[in-house]
Amino acid sequence: MDEAEIIPGNVGSEISTMEPGTGSTNISVLSIPQAGCNNIGEFTCGYEENRGGTHPPPCTQMGPVVELRAQLRAQNDELRMALTHLLPLLAPLLILPTPVIPADRPPAPTLSLDTRYTVYLPGERVTLTCSAPEPERVSGYRFFSQEGQQDPSVVQHPNGGARLELTAEKGNAGTYTCAYWRQESNREISSRNSNSVSIPVTDTPAAPTLSLSPPRWLYLTGESVRLTCSPPRGDEAVTRFQFYKYRGSIISPDVLSNSGATNFKLKLEDSGSYTCLYWIHPSGREIPSVKSAPVSISVRDPPPAPTLSLDPEYTVYLPGERVTLTCSAPGSELDWRYRFFYQGQQDPSVVQPPNEGARLELTAEKGNAGTYTCAYWRQESYREISSRNSSSVSIPVTDPPPQPALSVDPPSGVVSEGIPLLITCTAPRNTGQQRFHFYKDRAELIPGDVGSEINATEPRTVSMNTSVLRIPLNSSNNTGEFSCGYEENVGGRWIPSPRSWAVTVTGNVTVSARSFLWVRELVVGGSFFLINGLIFLVSHCCF
Repeated sequence: MDEAEIIPGNVGSEISTMEPGTGSTNISVLSIPQAGCNNIGEFTCGYEENRGGTHPPPCTQMGPVVELRAQLRAQNDELRMALTHLLPLLAPLLILPTPVIPADRPPAPTLSLDTRYTVYLPGERVTLTCSAPEPERVSGYRFFSQEGQQDPSVVQHPNGGARLELTAEKGNAGTYTCAYWRQESNREISSRNSNSVSIPVTDTPAAPTLSLSPPRWLYLTGESVRLTCSPPRGDEAVTRFQFYKYRGSIISPDVLSNSGATNFKLKLEDSGSYTCLYWIHPSGREIPSVKSAPVSISVRDPPPAPTLSLDPEYTVYLPGERVTLTCSAPGSELDWRYRFFYQGQQDPSVVQPPNEGARLELTAEKGNAGTYTCAYWRQESYREISSRNSSSVSIPVTDPPPQPALSVDPPSGVVSEGIPLLITCTAPRNTGQQRFHFYKDRAELIPGDVGSEINATEPRTVSMNTSVLRIPLNSSNNTGEFSCGYEENVGGRWIPSPRSWAVTVTGNVTVSARSFLWVRELVVGGSFFLINGLIFLVSHCCF
Protein backbone atom coordinates (compact mmCIF):
# COMPACT_ATOMS: atom_id res chain seq x y z
CA MET A 1 0.00 0.00 0.00
CA ASP A 2 1.58 3.30 -1.23
CA GLU A 3 4.75 1.23 -1.94
CA ALA A 4 4.76 -0.09 1.72
CA GLU A 5 4.14 -3.75 2.38
CA ILE A 6 1.10 -4.66 4.43
CA ILE A 7 2.07 -7.00 7.26
CA PRO A 8 -0.57 -9.78 7.82
CA GLY A 9 -2.39 -9.28 11.10
CA ASN A 10 -1.29 -5.71 11.50
CA VAL A 11 -4.17 -4.40 13.64
CA GLY A 12 -2.93 -0.84 13.58
CA SER A 13 -3.56 -0.67 9.90
CA GLU A 14 -7.11 -1.87 10.46
CA ILE A 15 -6.41 -4.25 7.58
CA SER A 16 -5.68 -7.95 7.78
CA THR A 17 -4.67 -10.46 5.11
CA MET A 18 -4.96 -14.16 4.95
CA GLU A 19 -1.64 -15.98 5.48
CA PRO A 20 -0.06 -16.56 2.06
CA GLY A 21 -0.58 -20.13 1.11
CA THR A 22 2.39 -22.47 1.35
CA GLY A 23 0.85 -25.33 -0.60
CA SER A 24 -0.39 -25.57 -4.13
CA THR A 25 -2.92 -22.75 -3.70
CA ASN A 26 -2.09 -19.93 -6.09
CA ILE A 27 -4.48 -17.25 -4.74
CA SER A 28 -4.26 -14.94 -1.75
CA VAL A 29 -7.02 -12.52 -0.64
CA LEU A 30 -6.68 -9.11 1.01
CA SER A 31 -9.71 -8.49 3.29
CA ILE A 32 -10.76 -4.90 4.09
CA PRO A 33 -13.32 -5.27 6.94
CA GLN A 34 -14.28 -1.57 7.20
CA ALA A 35 -13.37 1.60 5.37
CA GLY A 36 -11.15 3.89 7.36
CA CYS A 37 -8.63 6.65 7.12
CA ASN A 38 -5.69 4.19 7.00
CA ASN A 39 -6.89 2.08 4.12
CA ILE A 40 -7.01 4.75 1.41
CA GLY A 41 -4.26 4.62 -1.19
CA GLU A 42 -2.76 2.70 -4.07
CA PHE A 43 -2.62 -1.08 -3.77
CA THR A 44 -0.33 -3.62 -5.56
CA CYS A 45 0.51 -7.26 -4.99
CA GLY A 46 3.24 -9.78 -5.73
CA TYR A 47 4.14 -13.34 -4.96
CA GLU A 48 7.19 -15.60 -4.45
CA GLU A 49 7.85 -19.17 -5.53
CA ASN A 50 9.85 -21.65 -3.47
CA ARG A 51 12.29 -23.37 -5.85
CA GLY A 52 14.55 -25.79 -3.97
CA GLY A 53 14.36 -23.93 -0.72
CA THR A 54 15.28 -20.55 -2.15
CA HIS A 55 12.90 -17.66 -2.86
CA PRO A 56 13.52 -15.79 -6.10
CA PRO A 57 12.84 -12.08 -6.15
CA PRO A 58 9.14 -11.37 -5.86
CA CYS A 59 7.08 -10.61 -8.93
CA THR A 60 5.24 -7.40 -8.31
CA GLN A 61 2.08 -6.33 -10.21
CA MET A 62 1.81 -2.55 -10.34
CA GLY A 63 -1.40 -0.56 -10.53
CA PRO A 64 -4.57 -0.07 -8.42
CA VAL A 65 -6.83 -2.94 -7.46
CA VAL A 66 -9.40 -1.73 -9.94
CA GLU A 67 -6.95 -2.48 -12.71
CA LEU A 68 -7.10 -6.23 -12.03
CA ARG A 69 -7.56 -6.59 -15.74
CA ALA A 70 -3.77 -7.05 -15.98
CA GLN A 71 -3.07 -10.73 -16.20
CA LEU A 72 -0.66 -12.43 -13.80
CA ARG A 73 1.84 -14.11 -15.93
CA ALA A 74 2.30 -17.16 -13.77
CA GLN A 75 4.01 -20.03 -15.46
CA ASN A 76 1.96 -22.88 -14.06
CA ASP A 77 -1.40 -24.03 -15.42
CA GLU A 78 -3.15 -23.91 -12.04
CA LEU A 79 -2.72 -20.11 -11.80
CA ARG A 80 -4.16 -19.56 -15.28
CA MET A 81 -7.23 -21.70 -14.52
CA ALA A 82 -7.84 -19.82 -11.27
CA LEU A 83 -7.70 -16.45 -13.03
CA THR A 84 -10.13 -17.73 -15.66
CA HIS A 85 -12.73 -18.31 -12.88
CA LEU A 86 -11.85 -15.20 -10.89
CA LEU A 87 -12.06 -12.54 -13.60
CA PRO A 88 -15.85 -12.90 -14.30
CA LEU A 89 -16.55 -12.42 -10.60
CA LEU A 90 -14.51 -9.23 -10.48
CA ALA A 91 -15.93 -7.83 -13.75
CA PRO A 92 -18.54 -5.54 -12.03
CA LEU A 93 -15.72 -3.81 -10.22
CA LEU A 94 -14.27 -2.82 -13.58
CA ILE A 95 -17.59 -1.18 -14.62
CA LEU A 96 -18.67 0.50 -11.35
CA PRO A 97 -15.63 1.21 -9.22
CA THR A 98 -16.48 1.36 -5.56
CA PRO A 99 -15.02 4.43 -3.94
CA VAL A 100 -13.19 3.98 -0.71
CA ILE A 101 -15.23 5.79 1.94
CA PRO A 102 -13.93 7.27 5.15
CA ALA A 103 -15.44 6.36 8.47
CA ASP A 104 -17.08 9.80 9.04
CA ARG A 105 -19.57 9.54 6.14
CA PRO A 106 -21.98 12.45 5.44
CA PRO A 107 -25.48 12.07 6.94
CA ALA A 108 -28.17 10.17 5.04
CA PRO A 109 -30.58 11.97 2.68
CA THR A 110 -34.40 11.64 2.65
CA LEU A 111 -36.05 9.66 -0.14
CA SER A 112 -39.69 10.50 -0.99
CA LEU A 113 -42.35 9.66 -3.62
CA ASP A 114 -44.37 12.33 -5.38
CA THR A 115 -47.47 10.10 -5.33
CA ARG A 116 -47.51 7.54 -2.59
CA TYR A 117 -49.73 4.52 -3.18
CA THR A 118 -49.89 1.22 -1.39
CA VAL A 119 -49.69 -0.42 -4.81
CA TYR A 120 -48.96 0.82 -8.34
CA LEU A 121 -50.29 -0.16 -11.74
CA PRO A 122 -48.16 -0.87 -14.81
CA GLY A 123 -47.65 2.30 -16.82
CA GLU A 124 -48.12 4.77 -13.93
CA ARG A 125 -45.44 7.43 -13.60
CA VAL A 126 -43.51 7.52 -10.30
CA THR A 127 -40.97 10.16 -9.26
CA LEU A 128 -38.45 9.52 -6.44
CA THR A 129 -36.77 12.58 -4.93
CA CYS A 130 -33.54 12.31 -2.92
CA SER A 131 -33.10 15.31 -0.59
CA ALA A 132 -29.71 15.91 1.07
CA PRO A 133 -29.78 17.64 4.47
CA GLU A 134 -28.73 21.26 4.67
CA PRO A 135 -26.03 22.52 4.32
CA GLU A 136 -24.33 19.49 2.81
CA ARG A 137 -22.45 20.05 -0.44
CA VAL A 138 -23.58 17.63 -3.14
CA SER A 139 -21.93 16.69 -6.42
CA GLY A 140 -24.45 14.03 -7.43
CA TYR A 141 -26.97 11.39 -6.38
CA ARG A 142 -27.27 7.64 -6.76
CA PHE A 143 -30.39 5.50 -6.44
CA PHE A 144 -30.33 1.85 -5.44
CA SER A 145 -32.94 -0.79 -6.17
CA GLN A 146 -33.43 -4.08 -4.36
CA GLU A 147 -35.99 -6.72 -5.34
CA GLY A 148 -36.68 -9.50 -2.88
CA GLN A 149 -33.55 -11.05 -1.38
CA GLN A 150 -31.26 -9.93 -4.18
CA ASP A 151 -28.37 -7.54 -3.60
CA PRO A 152 -29.05 -3.83 -4.20
CA SER A 153 -28.10 -2.48 -7.61
CA VAL A 154 -27.45 1.05 -8.81
CA VAL A 155 -30.23 2.56 -10.92
CA GLN A 156 -28.85 4.55 -13.82
CA HIS A 157 -30.46 7.95 -14.25
CA PRO A 158 -29.61 11.02 -16.34
CA ASN A 159 -27.21 13.66 -15.05
CA GLY A 160 -27.07 12.08 -11.59
CA GLY A 161 -29.75 14.48 -10.38
CA ALA A 162 -31.90 14.30 -7.26
CA ARG A 163 -34.99 13.05 -9.09
CA LEU A 164 -35.51 9.60 -10.55
CA GLU A 165 -38.55 9.18 -12.81
CA LEU A 166 -39.86 5.67 -13.35
CA THR A 167 -42.69 4.04 -15.24
CA ALA A 168 -44.09 1.40 -12.92
CA GLU A 169 -43.85 -2.15 -14.23
CA LYS A 170 -43.24 -5.57 -12.83
CA GLY A 171 -39.56 -5.38 -13.79
CA ASN A 172 -38.77 -2.39 -11.57
CA ALA A 173 -40.96 -3.20 -8.57
CA GLY A 174 -39.08 -3.37 -5.28
CA THR A 175 -37.43 -1.28 -2.57
CA TYR A 176 -35.44 1.87 -3.33
CA THR A 177 -32.84 3.88 -1.41
CA CYS A 178 -30.57 6.74 -2.40
CA ALA A 179 -27.32 8.47 -1.43
CA TYR A 180 -25.48 11.63 -2.44
CA TRP A 181 -21.77 12.14 -2.98
CA ARG A 182 -19.21 14.91 -3.47
CA GLN A 183 -15.66 15.26 -4.69
CA GLU A 184 -13.17 16.09 -2.00
CA SER A 185 -9.36 15.91 -2.14
CA ASN A 186 -9.55 14.32 -5.59
CA ARG A 187 -11.70 11.53 -4.33
CA GLU A 188 -15.39 10.72 -4.02
CA ILE A 189 -17.04 10.85 -0.62
CA SER A 190 -20.49 9.13 -0.42
CA SER A 191 -23.22 9.66 2.19
CA ARG A 192 -25.00 7.04 4.15
CA ASN A 193 -28.01 5.46 2.44
CA SER A 194 -31.43 7.06 2.82
CA ASN A 195 -34.59 5.57 4.16
CA SER A 196 -36.18 2.95 1.91
CA VAL A 197 -39.41 3.35 -0.04
CA SER A 198 -41.38 0.51 -1.58
CA ILE A 199 -42.88 0.47 -5.08
CA PRO A 200 -45.07 -2.66 -5.36
CA VAL A 201 -46.61 -3.17 -8.80
CA THR A 202 -49.77 -5.20 -9.48
CA ASP A 203 -51.54 -6.09 -12.69
CA THR A 204 -54.53 -3.99 -13.77
CA PRO A 205 -57.80 -5.92 -13.14
CA ALA A 206 -59.00 -7.77 -16.21
CA ALA A 207 -61.68 -6.19 -18.41
CA PRO A 208 -65.35 -6.93 -17.64
CA THR A 209 -67.99 -7.96 -20.16
CA LEU A 210 -70.66 -5.45 -21.18
CA SER A 211 -73.97 -6.87 -22.42
CA LEU A 212 -77.30 -5.45 -23.63
CA SER A 213 -80.76 -6.74 -22.78
CA PRO A 214 -82.58 -7.20 -25.04
CA PRO A 215 -79.72 -7.59 -27.54
CA ARG A 216 -80.61 -5.89 -30.83
CA TRP A 217 -78.98 -4.37 -33.88
CA LEU A 218 -81.49 -1.52 -33.88
CA TYR A 219 -83.56 0.08 -31.12
CA LEU A 220 -86.53 2.44 -31.32
CA THR A 221 -86.99 5.56 -29.25
CA GLY A 222 -89.01 4.91 -26.14
CA GLU A 223 -87.78 1.32 -25.80
CA SER A 224 -85.96 0.30 -22.62
CA VAL A 225 -82.51 -1.27 -22.59
CA ARG A 226 -80.49 -2.74 -19.73
CA LEU A 227 -76.68 -2.54 -19.69
CA THR A 228 -74.95 -5.11 -17.49
CA CYS A 229 -71.25 -4.92 -16.58
CA SER A 230 -69.95 -8.34 -15.50
CA PRO A 231 -66.43 -8.67 -14.00
CA PRO A 232 -64.46 -11.86 -14.56
CA ARG A 233 -65.62 -14.79 -12.48
CA GLY A 234 -63.99 -15.03 -9.07
CA ASP A 235 -63.32 -11.31 -8.61
CA GLU A 236 -65.21 -10.75 -5.37
CA ALA A 237 -63.60 -7.43 -4.33
CA VAL A 238 -65.61 -5.18 -6.67
CA THR A 239 -66.53 -1.87 -5.01
CA ARG A 240 -68.38 -0.08 -7.82
CA PHE A 241 -69.08 0.06 -11.54
CA GLN A 242 -69.21 2.85 -14.10
CA PHE A 243 -70.55 3.10 -17.64
CA TYR A 244 -69.10 5.31 -20.35
CA LYS A 245 -70.37 6.50 -23.69
CA TYR A 246 -68.05 7.00 -26.67
CA ARG A 247 -65.48 9.77 -26.03
CA GLY A 248 -65.71 9.20 -22.30
CA SER A 249 -69.06 10.76 -21.48
CA ILE A 250 -70.30 9.26 -18.21
CA ILE A 251 -73.93 8.21 -18.57
CA SER A 252 -74.58 7.10 -15.00
CA PRO A 253 -73.87 9.85 -12.46
CA ASP A 254 -74.42 7.63 -9.45
CA VAL A 255 -72.16 4.89 -8.11
CA LEU A 256 -73.95 1.65 -8.84
CA SER A 257 -74.32 -1.40 -6.65
CA ASN A 258 -72.58 -4.71 -7.19
CA SER A 259 -75.29 -5.68 -9.65
CA GLY A 260 -73.40 -3.61 -12.20
CA ALA A 261 -76.50 -2.81 -14.27
CA THR A 262 -78.34 0.30 -15.40
CA ASN A 263 -81.65 0.80 -17.23
CA PHE A 264 -82.79 3.73 -19.31
CA LYS A 265 -85.35 4.60 -21.96
CA LEU A 266 -83.73 5.28 -25.29
CA LYS A 267 -83.65 8.61 -27.10
CA LEU A 268 -82.08 9.47 -30.45
CA GLU A 269 -79.05 11.00 -28.73
CA ASP A 270 -78.37 7.68 -26.96
CA SER A 271 -76.95 6.19 -30.17
CA GLY A 272 -73.25 5.38 -29.83
CA SER A 273 -70.67 3.00 -28.37
CA TYR A 274 -70.58 2.12 -24.69
CA THR A 275 -67.98 0.57 -22.39
CA CYS A 276 -67.81 -0.11 -18.66
CA LEU A 277 -65.27 -0.80 -15.97
CA TYR A 278 -65.21 -1.71 -12.29
CA TRP A 279 -63.08 -0.88 -9.28
CA ILE A 280 -61.45 -3.15 -6.72
CA HIS A 281 -59.91 -2.13 -3.38
CA PRO A 282 -56.75 -4.15 -2.65
CA SER A 283 -54.24 -2.96 -0.05
CA GLY A 284 -56.18 0.22 0.69
CA ARG A 285 -56.18 1.64 -2.85
CA GLU A 286 -59.18 1.65 -5.23
CA ILE A 287 -58.00 0.42 -8.63
CA PRO A 288 -59.98 0.60 -11.89
CA SER A 289 -60.09 -2.33 -14.27
CA VAL A 290 -59.38 -2.32 -17.97
CA LYS A 291 -62.41 -1.03 -19.90
CA SER A 292 -64.70 -3.60 -21.45
CA ALA A 293 -64.99 -4.20 -25.15
CA PRO A 294 -67.42 -1.62 -26.59
CA VAL A 295 -71.00 -2.42 -27.51
CA SER A 296 -72.99 -0.36 -30.00
CA ILE A 297 -76.50 1.05 -29.58
CA SER A 298 -78.27 2.38 -32.67
CA VAL A 299 -81.53 4.27 -32.03
CA ARG A 300 -84.10 5.66 -34.46
CA ASP A 301 -87.69 6.85 -34.29
CA PRO A 302 -90.42 4.28 -35.01
CA PRO A 303 -92.65 4.82 -38.07
CA PRO A 304 -95.47 7.34 -37.51
CA ALA A 305 -98.79 6.15 -36.14
CA PRO A 306 -101.52 4.97 -38.53
CA THR A 307 -105.14 6.10 -38.57
CA LEU A 308 -107.87 3.75 -37.30
CA SER A 309 -111.45 4.25 -38.50
CA LEU A 310 -114.86 2.52 -38.03
CA ASP A 311 -117.54 1.73 -40.60
CA PRO A 312 -120.30 2.42 -39.65
CA GLU A 313 -119.25 4.80 -36.92
CA TYR A 314 -121.71 4.85 -34.01
CA THR A 315 -121.45 5.96 -30.45
CA VAL A 316 -122.95 2.61 -29.42
CA TYR A 317 -123.59 -0.67 -31.21
CA LEU A 318 -126.27 -3.34 -30.90
CA PRO A 319 -125.50 -7.05 -30.67
CA GLY A 320 -125.33 -8.56 -34.14
CA GLU A 321 -124.40 -5.36 -35.97
CA ARG A 322 -121.43 -5.58 -38.36
CA VAL A 323 -118.56 -3.14 -37.90
CA THR A 324 -115.33 -2.83 -39.93
CA LEU A 325 -112.09 -1.39 -38.53
CA THR A 326 -109.60 -0.02 -41.10
CA CYS A 327 -105.94 0.73 -40.22
CA SER A 328 -104.36 3.19 -42.66
CA ALA A 329 -100.57 3.67 -42.70
CA PRO A 330 -99.26 7.03 -43.92
CA GLY A 331 -97.26 7.17 -47.13
CA SER A 332 -97.35 4.99 -50.19
CA GLU A 333 -95.39 1.93 -49.03
CA LEU A 334 -97.35 -1.29 -49.45
CA ASP A 335 -95.17 -3.92 -47.75
CA TRP A 336 -96.46 -3.30 -44.26
CA ARG A 337 -98.28 -5.83 -42.14
CA TYR A 338 -100.97 -4.89 -39.64
CA ARG A 339 -102.15 -5.95 -36.24
CA PHE A 340 -104.99 -4.75 -34.03
CA PHE A 341 -105.01 -4.46 -30.25
CA TYR A 342 -108.10 -4.98 -28.12
CA GLN A 343 -108.52 -3.76 -24.57
CA GLY A 344 -111.62 -5.00 -22.78
CA GLN A 345 -112.06 -5.56 -19.08
CA GLN A 346 -108.73 -7.41 -18.90
CA ASP A 347 -105.20 -6.92 -20.23
CA PRO A 348 -104.72 -5.88 -23.87
CA SER A 349 -104.67 -8.67 -26.44
CA VAL A 350 -103.65 -8.85 -30.09
CA VAL A 351 -106.33 -9.39 -32.72
CA GLN A 352 -104.84 -10.65 -35.98
CA PRO A 353 -106.83 -9.83 -39.12
CA PRO A 354 -106.88 -12.34 -41.99
CA ASN A 355 -103.56 -12.28 -43.90
CA GLU A 356 -102.35 -9.53 -41.54
CA GLY A 357 -104.26 -7.03 -43.67
CA ALA A 358 -105.43 -3.52 -42.87
CA ARG A 359 -109.12 -4.42 -42.30
CA LEU A 360 -110.71 -6.16 -39.32
CA GLU A 361 -114.40 -7.12 -39.52
CA LEU A 362 -116.33 -7.75 -36.32
CA THR A 363 -119.85 -8.72 -35.31
CA ALA A 364 -120.68 -6.55 -32.33
CA GLU A 365 -121.39 -8.43 -29.14
CA LYS A 366 -120.85 -7.97 -25.46
CA GLY A 367 -117.73 -10.18 -25.57
CA ASN A 368 -115.79 -7.93 -27.97
CA ALA A 369 -116.95 -4.54 -26.71
CA GLY A 370 -114.05 -2.31 -25.71
CA THR A 371 -111.25 -0.11 -27.07
CA TYR A 372 -109.21 -0.88 -30.19
CA THR A 373 -105.91 0.42 -31.58
CA CYS A 374 -103.73 -0.73 -34.46
CA ALA A 375 -100.15 -0.60 -35.75
CA TYR A 376 -98.22 -1.62 -38.85
CA TRP A 377 -94.87 -3.42 -38.92
CA ARG A 378 -92.26 -5.29 -40.95
CA GLN A 379 -88.96 -7.14 -40.47
CA GLU A 380 -85.84 -4.98 -40.61
CA SER A 381 -82.30 -5.26 -39.17
CA TYR A 382 -83.04 -8.76 -37.86
CA ARG A 383 -85.97 -7.55 -35.79
CA GLU A 384 -89.55 -6.39 -36.07
CA ILE A 385 -89.92 -2.65 -36.66
CA SER A 386 -93.37 -1.56 -35.49
CA SER A 387 -95.04 1.83 -35.81
CA ARG A 388 -96.43 3.77 -32.92
CA ASN A 389 -99.99 2.76 -32.01
CA SER A 390 -102.88 4.57 -33.60
CA SER A 391 -105.40 6.62 -31.69
CA SER A 392 -107.97 4.39 -30.02
CA VAL A 393 -111.56 3.85 -31.14
CA SER A 394 -114.31 2.56 -28.90
CA ILE A 395 -116.92 -0.09 -29.72
CA PRO A 396 -119.48 -0.06 -26.89
CA VAL A 397 -122.23 -2.66 -27.24
CA THR A 398 -125.63 -2.35 -25.55
CA ASP A 399 -128.85 -4.34 -25.65
CA PRO A 400 -131.88 -2.73 -27.37
CA PRO A 401 -134.58 -1.18 -25.15
CA PRO A 402 -137.23 -3.63 -23.90
CA GLN A 403 -140.53 -4.13 -25.75
CA PRO A 404 -143.31 -1.57 -24.95
CA ALA A 405 -146.93 -2.41 -23.97
CA LEU A 406 -149.99 -1.34 -26.01
CA SER A 407 -153.32 -0.76 -24.17
CA VAL A 408 -156.85 0.58 -25.03
CA ASP A 409 -159.05 2.92 -23.08
CA PRO A 410 -161.63 2.09 -21.83
CA PRO A 411 -160.40 -1.40 -21.02
CA SER A 412 -163.84 -2.86 -21.85
CA GLY A 413 -163.59 -1.48 -25.35
CA VAL A 414 -167.12 0.04 -25.02
CA VAL A 415 -167.16 3.72 -25.83
CA SER A 416 -170.01 6.14 -25.68
CA GLU A 417 -171.11 8.05 -28.73
CA GLY A 418 -168.75 10.87 -29.59
CA ILE A 419 -165.96 9.58 -27.35
CA PRO A 420 -162.81 8.43 -29.27
CA LEU A 421 -160.93 5.20 -28.67
CA LEU A 422 -157.50 5.83 -27.10
CA ILE A 423 -154.57 3.44 -27.66
CA THR A 424 -151.62 3.99 -25.26
CA CYS A 425 -147.93 2.91 -25.82
CA THR A 426 -145.96 2.55 -22.57
CA ALA A 427 -142.17 2.02 -22.28
CA PRO A 428 -141.22 -0.20 -19.33
CA ARG A 429 -138.57 2.21 -18.06
CA ASN A 430 -137.79 5.90 -17.99
CA THR A 431 -134.18 6.23 -19.17
CA GLY A 432 -134.13 9.81 -20.38
CA GLN A 433 -134.90 10.89 -23.91
CA GLN A 434 -137.44 8.67 -25.73
CA ARG A 435 -139.30 8.86 -29.04
CA PHE A 436 -142.52 6.87 -29.68
CA HIS A 437 -143.82 5.51 -32.98
CA PHE A 438 -147.28 4.02 -33.89
CA TYR A 439 -147.87 1.67 -36.77
CA LYS A 440 -151.05 0.74 -38.65
CA ASP A 441 -150.86 -2.36 -40.76
CA ARG A 442 -147.06 -2.21 -40.21
CA ALA A 443 -146.77 1.27 -41.73
CA GLU A 444 -145.74 4.14 -39.46
CA LEU A 445 -148.37 6.72 -38.65
CA ILE A 446 -146.98 10.23 -38.97
CA PRO A 447 -148.22 12.51 -36.16
CA GLY A 448 -150.80 15.03 -37.46
CA ASP A 449 -151.29 13.18 -40.76
CA VAL A 450 -154.85 14.29 -41.70
CA GLY A 451 -155.16 11.83 -44.56
CA SER A 452 -155.09 8.93 -42.15
CA GLU A 453 -157.88 10.46 -40.13
CA ILE A 454 -155.92 9.35 -37.14
CA ASN A 455 -154.20 11.79 -34.83
CA ALA A 456 -151.39 10.59 -32.57
CA THR A 457 -149.89 12.72 -29.88
CA GLU A 458 -146.40 14.04 -30.58
CA PRO A 459 -143.80 11.52 -29.39
CA ARG A 460 -142.27 12.91 -26.28
CA THR A 461 -138.55 13.61 -25.96
CA VAL A 462 -138.70 14.36 -22.25
CA SER A 463 -138.62 11.99 -19.31
CA MET A 464 -142.21 10.70 -19.68
CA ASN A 465 -142.41 7.12 -20.92
CA THR A 466 -145.90 7.01 -22.53
CA SER A 467 -147.54 8.14 -25.75
CA VAL A 468 -151.28 7.99 -26.75
CA LEU A 469 -152.93 7.29 -30.15
CA ARG A 470 -156.41 8.91 -30.46
CA ILE A 471 -158.98 7.25 -32.81
CA PRO A 472 -162.03 9.50 -33.45
CA LEU A 473 -165.33 7.59 -33.28
CA ASN A 474 -166.66 9.03 -36.51
CA SER A 475 -163.59 8.08 -38.53
CA SER A 476 -164.26 5.87 -41.51
CA ASN A 477 -160.63 4.71 -41.78
CA ASN A 478 -159.83 3.68 -38.24
CA THR A 479 -159.84 -0.08 -38.59
CA GLY A 480 -156.77 -2.23 -38.95
CA GLU A 481 -153.80 -3.70 -37.01
CA PHE A 482 -152.12 -1.29 -34.65
CA SER A 483 -148.74 -1.56 -32.84
CA CYS A 484 -146.11 0.77 -31.39
CA GLY A 485 -142.46 1.11 -30.56
CA TYR A 486 -140.03 3.68 -29.13
CA GLU A 487 -136.39 4.83 -29.31
CA GLU A 488 -133.95 5.70 -26.54
CA ASN A 489 -131.09 8.20 -26.89
CA VAL A 490 -127.92 6.31 -25.85
CA GLY A 491 -124.75 8.37 -26.21
CA GLY A 492 -126.21 10.40 -29.04
CA ARG A 493 -127.57 7.44 -30.99
CA TRP A 494 -131.32 6.64 -31.04
CA ILE A 495 -131.73 2.93 -30.34
CA PRO A 496 -135.10 1.40 -31.41
CA SER A 497 -136.99 -1.04 -29.22
CA PRO A 498 -138.83 -4.11 -30.50
CA ARG A 499 -142.46 -3.38 -31.51
CA SER A 500 -145.32 -4.11 -29.14
CA TRP A 501 -147.91 -6.80 -29.67
CA ALA A 502 -150.51 -5.73 -32.30
CA VAL A 503 -154.15 -4.72 -31.59
CA THR A 504 -156.76 -5.17 -34.38
CA VAL A 505 -159.65 -2.73 -34.66
CA THR A 506 -162.65 -3.82 -36.79
CA GLY A 507 -165.81 -1.92 -37.80
CA ASN A 508 -166.30 1.54 -36.41
CA VAL A 509 -165.67 0.74 -32.79
CA THR A 510 -165.02 -2.94 -32.76
CA VAL A 511 -161.85 -4.12 -31.17
CA SER A 512 -160.99 -7.79 -31.24
CA ALA A 513 -159.80 -9.60 -28.22
CA ARG A 514 -160.16 -6.91 -25.57
CA SER A 515 -163.65 -5.66 -26.92
CA PHE A 516 -165.17 -9.13 -27.42
CA LEU A 517 -167.97 -8.71 -24.80
CA TRP A 518 -168.97 -5.32 -26.17
CA VAL A 519 -169.20 -6.72 -29.72
CA ARG A 520 -171.26 -9.71 -28.56
CA GLU A 521 -173.78 -7.47 -26.85
CA LEU A 522 -173.99 -5.33 -29.97
CA VAL A 523 -174.72 -8.37 -32.15
CA VAL A 524 -177.37 -9.70 -29.78
CA GLY A 525 -179.07 -6.33 -29.55
CA GLY A 526 -179.01 -5.86 -33.30
CA SER A 527 -180.47 -9.31 -33.87
CA PHE A 528 -183.32 -8.54 -31.47
CA PHE A 529 -184.24 -5.36 -33.29
CA LEU A 530 -183.93 -7.09 -36.66
CA ILE A 531 -186.30 -9.94 -35.69
CA ASN A 532 -188.86 -7.58 -34.18
CA GLY A 533 -188.81 -5.43 -37.30
CA LEU A 534 -189.48 -8.42 -39.57
CA ILE A 535 -192.42 -9.54 -37.43
CA PHE A 536 -193.84 -6.03 -37.56
CA LEU A 537 -193.60 -5.86 -41.38
CA VAL A 538 -195.17 -9.31 -41.92
CA SER A 539 -198.09 -8.59 -39.60
CA HIS A 540 -198.72 -5.19 -41.16
CA CYS A 541 -198.62 -6.42 -44.76
CA CYS A 542 -200.68 -9.60 -44.30
CA PHE A 543 -203.28 -8.41 -41.97
